[in-house]
Amino acid sequence: MNAIATDIRESDVDRVRELTSIGAGHAATALARLVGRPCKMGVPTVRMLAADQLTAPFVVSASADVREGMAGIFFEVEGGLEGELALLFDAGSRSCLVEILVGKELGAVQRDEEESALREVGNILASHMVSSLADTLGVAVLPSIPILALDDAPEAFASLVALRAANGPVLRIETEISDRKRDLRGLLVFVPDTIHEIRSQSRAQRRAQSRSQSRSRSRSRQG
Repeated sequence: MNAIATDIRESDVDRVRELTSIGAGHAATALARLVGRPCKMGVPTVRMLAADQLTAPFVVSASADVREGMAGIFFEVEGGLEGELALLFDAGSRSCLVEILVGKELGAVQRDEEESALREVGNILASHMVSSLADTLGVAVLPSIPILALDDAPEAFASLVALRAANGPVLRIETEISDRKRDLRGLLVFVPDTIHEIRSQSRAQRRAQSRSQSRSRSRSRQG
């Protein structure tokens, strides 16, 4: 159930961006291993969207020619931090990725081979991202079985988010991962149900840091 407040604080946005950066960094490393070439991540974009804006174009795919033919692998994120996670590829990147993973030119790739390859890369990247979020927050977080959309992926993802949003506003965090030549570009999109766990973890972390600093100052005075 969605519990994103419209009066979200700037500190919440900063913390969400930080967490997503950590997760996307792990996903980019996993992608690099899969395709055998260096990959990097961009700076996450955090957007607050009203219920009637869920189909708003993604920052890196605002043009219709990029959105057309975009494939997506979707996951429900469950546990201490819940929400919807998507990995999206435009048509060119999708072809490049499938050819690398299957070892054939796209014209020779069977549909079941393409679907299997996309699910595999989705599973691996989502697992790396979600595991890093779990480690950072100190809670159990798991991705669901993937849902694959080979066509109209942005619209399909918006529909999944709408089911959880309960007509409320959502935070949508978008992070691009790509190889150096940008022949292969993916977009990680995370929409959390709530920022309560993120806020709680941030407060706990600050308290732990404060206690650590106090102990350090105490030892210094004793010395």
